[in-house]
Amino acid sequence: MELSILTICYLIGSLTFIVGLKMLSHPESAREGNMVAAVGMFIAIFGTIFLYQENGVGLHNFEWIFGRGAWYTKRGRWFCSYRPHVRNV
Repeated sequence: MELSILTICYLIGSLTFIVGLKMLSHPESAREGNMVAAVGMFIAIFGTIFLYQENGVGLHNFEWIFGRGAWYTKRGRWFCSYRPHVRNV
């Protein structure tokens, strides 16, 4: 079996994600565990986006990936801040 950079990214990402989830079980280490898990997923996702290749062709739709990510981030912030059905009583 050939180890590639993508496989190593997946291995590091999954291990840090599991360690981060384990750290969430204690209140003292929960914030740090959340950050460790987020870094693990960051490594796996960006490894997939930039290193994945099928039949010698990598992902070529970066505009859609990052454009939709930015749009959903903006949309999520709008939904969190604008809630007309919630009234201050």
